[in-house]
Amino acid sequence: MFTDRERLEAQKIRVIKDYLNETPIDIEGLKRCAIEEFGFVNKVLRKRIWPLLLNIDTNNIINHSEKIINHKDTDQVTKDVERSMWRFTKGNSQLRNRKKPELTRIVNAVLSIHPQLYYFQGYHEIASVLLLVTDESLAFAMLERLSIYHFNDCMLPNFAEVLKVLNLIFPLISMVDQQVYNFIIRSQVQPMFAISWILTWFSHNLDELESAARVYDYLLSAHPMASIYLSVGVIINLRETLLSLECSFDSIHAFYTSNLPELDFDKIIKQTDSLLDKIPPSRLQSSSKIYLLPESQLNKYPYDWMIFNNGKSNRSNKRNNKGSNQKRPQIYKFIFFILFGSISLFGTFVFLSIKSPNTFKYLNSFLSPLLFNLFNNRFNQNNITGGDNTISNYN
Repeated sequence: MFTDRERLEAQKIRVIKDYLNETPIDIEGLKRCAIEEFGFVNKVLRKRIWPLLLNIDTNNIINHSEKIINHKDTDQVTKDVERSMWRFTKGNSQLRNRKKPELTRIVNAVLSIHPQLYYFQGYHEIASVLLLVTDESLAFAMLERLSIYHFNDCMLPNFAEVLKVLNLIFPLISMVDQQVYNFIIRSQVQPMFAISWILTWFSHNLDELESAARVYDYLLSAHPMASIYLSVGVIINLRETLLSLECSFDSIHAFYTSNLPELDFDKIIKQTDSLLDKIPPSRLQSSSKIYLLPESQLNKYPYDWMIFNNGKSNRSNKRNNKGSNQKRPQIYKFIFFILFGSISLFGTFVFLSIKSPNTFKYLNSFLSPLLFNLFNNRFNQNNITGGDNTISNYN
């Protein structure tokens, strides 16, 4: 017998496979799946979808091992990798021992190829999630792209831009939950408690790989500043526990910097995406008066490598075509009435001319001046319009 969850997951898998089987693959449909319950469900689907979201050409990934050289952070990478992966490989030392050399290679390869990037502690934890869900080659390619774009501000010579990102959290809370905001401000705690959430996309603070992968489903699909909004979503969802604490720096900082309790990330992600839609990053920056650098990659989203020819666009075109098709019968009716009216008028004119020969003379003397003025005005209007167009073209 299948559980209700297993049945729902099976339905979700069918929906995801339908999007994957479209030509071209429906990227926007997949992004919607990342918001909905279960995300991409399992490692098999994630291994295929995560590279798609980053537009990785899986047939042309370089041999990253050949690019590794000694760099400014080689020693620190070695130390961090040595003490990593314990939480996500509990009870599986063989997997951990096999993956550590791979983790070392992909991190060192990215830093060797891009010497302008500065390693930060926690960077290897991002790589760990990518590696444990996919494989070494894909993890390298995804880590490289994320480093250049999503995490670029974290890999500058200093953390000035990261501090700006952290300082956007409290203003966003004030727009969502004034009681939580007032409590946090009274405690005088600083947003530094969320630094590992931002730097590692929560992977440092979660005990289970599945939970981290669920978070990555969404953050790989969303705006690169979505981790700020997800941080606020976590804070708001823990509001009851927060408000029961002593309103002090120490208690609140300790509460948030410890490993997070079990959270309903499906629910939090839906709330996060709704908040991101309601208060986009540009509005958040202008409202808080905290502006990232204009050249920040976080402000350059969507990126030029992102895929836009997807099922959503096709469906949108179909809707537009449907609207055009609905207008066509109205045009046909208009043409019919014009033709029918013209024929009727002509028939009436011929009938009157036969009945009374003088009718033609009277009508001609009456209509000729009107028609002359009408066409003369139309001719002058066209000349004026044509002249304006010519001037604008030259300007």
